[in-house]
Amino acid sequence: MKRFIPTIILVVLCIGGFWYASSKDFFQEKKEEPKSLVALKQEEVQSLSVKTEAAQIELNRAASGWDMKTPAAAPINSNQVDSWLDSFGLVTSEKVVEDQPSNLAEYGLDKPVSTFEVTLKDGTKKGILVGTALPIQGYSYAQVEGQQAVYQVSDQTLSSLAKAPVDFAETSPIKLESDKVQSVKVTWKGQTYTLTKTDKDKVAAEANWKLGDKDTKGSDANPLLDDLVFLHTAEMPQPVAQKPTSGGELKIEIASSADGKDTTEVYEGKTSGDAVWLAKQGGQWAYSLTNEDIQKLADAYAGKTAQPAS
Repeated sequence: MKRFIPTIILVVLCIGGFWYASSKDFFQEKKEEPKSLVALKQEEVQSLSVKTEAAQIELNRAASGWDMKTPAAAPINSNQVDSWLDSFGLVTSEKVVEDQPSNLAEYGLDKPVSTFEVTLKDGTKKGILVGTALPIQGYSYAQVEGQQAVYQVSDQTLSSLAKAPVDFAETSPIKLESDKVQSVKVTWKGQTYTLTKTDKDKVAAEANWKLGDKDTKGSDANPLLDDLVFLHTAEMPQPVAQKPTSGGELKIEIASSADGKDTTEVYEGKTSGDAVWLAKQGGQWAYSLTNEDIQKLADAYAGKTAQPAS
């Protein structure tokens, strides 16, 4: 037994040493804390640009919001721009791949795959350059504009920056405040359907309504108003001059009342193939909607319920 005591002691020491080394992460590559690549204050941003293999986009801040300069003018959804700027400031590096790279081509950064850049009101530019993918799935090489270091960055965070032009555009043609609406008239292919509030001073959800000549509750009328707001295009809006809509098969008239003033907004739509181009009378932009969506809207205002799938 005494012969084995030195061996047992050696084994115990090895186990203890292994445990100590493991507790100190001696056998693991230490992870770096995620680090934001770019510090940003949204109110200081004057313009932004997105350059990818699929698109090139430029937006400039204007007095009333944002203007799209490239690829073409379009109505802009400011909330989408704010969301993009949030995402830009939240891009973080997982680790530094190389502090002073001698060969950017090795990382695809001599000719970046994507470039995301903002220009501040003082003329300062801040950008993120994206190169090729790492051997590790889900990550790409990236640089901060004007700096040398190459970073490992998650593709998931970068994907929120790689937008298409329509992602910045206003895609909903109809704006309304449900509680102010007094009536809606939908005319589609020669048939007219109406929704009319009978309790004019109540909010939409609490009022009584008539759908055609049938009494209906606010809980049933509200979804019909939402159907108008939820209409949206998957394409870039086009100038009305290029897509005239007057005299077409669709007409939507929305009468509202607020502060003792009654107003009526009229939207007209004209079919073109499988699409219906809809624009507000006097408006600048036409929106492409599907015939299917317009037919569903008409069916809802006709009081038809959707048929269950067989």
